[in-house]
Amino acid sequence: MGYRAENLLRLFKGAAPTLLGLFGVLILALPVRFAEGLIPAPIIPLVVVFFWSIYGPDYMPPLSVFFIGILQDLLTGGPLGLWPAVYLIAQFVVLSQRAYFMGREQKVVWVGFAVVAVGVSVILWLVMSLMAGMMLPLRGLVVQMFVTAMIYPLFGIVFGQLHRRVLVEV
Repeated sequence: MGYRAENLLRLFKGAAPTLLGLFGVLILALPVRFAEGLIPAPIIPLVVVFFWSIYGPDYMPPLSVFFIGILQDLLTGGPLGLWPAVYLIAQFVVLSQRAYFMGREQKVVWVGFAVVAVGVSVILWLVMSLMAGMMLPLRGLVVQMFVTAMIYPLFGIVFGQLHRRVLVEV
């Protein structure tokens, strides 16, 4: 393999998780309704940040997490800075517990993700309630985080395969 090809491969390896996060934001921002709007879109960027903060923190630096969040704020009309702050807090929590998650069964990691999703929900609800000047209903956010937690195992498998077959082996 030539020098140029090796550099492109190295660039792809380093950017793949960030690109997945940005792609997740684009999917989240699409005006697509699941089950006629009864099922909210999962927050795929949270899954990306969580997974790669455990299994490939070098591939998911805080600057990437920040840009994923900013793009989400811009595309979804949220308060500028909310999603970057939420994702960076989630990343900090995950990195602080990374040693615990490494080598654990995926069920344990899934429970960890669910706990982080609950924490993210609380932060989002508090900030949005403060901005609205009243306590907002929780139902929609709880359902969205539940859907997000339920899809984690599927993404965990796909990201795990990507990590093993592309980022580690190549």
